[in-house]
Amino acid sequence: MKVSEKGALSVYGLGRFPVTLYREQWEKLLGMADEIRTFIRDNDEALKKKE
Repeated sequence: MKVSEKGALSVYGLGRFPVTLYREQWEKLLGMADEIRTFIRDNDEALKKKE
């Protein structure tokens, strides 16, 4: 993880490029964790897995 030049949080290691969001965006995303897990479970057949 790293703080970007513009003050956002960049997370490395998920893909080729970092995922960079501002604090409020990360907090909102983290607050939606249970909803995201449910969505993934409910849409398991349609979602692809990167191997």
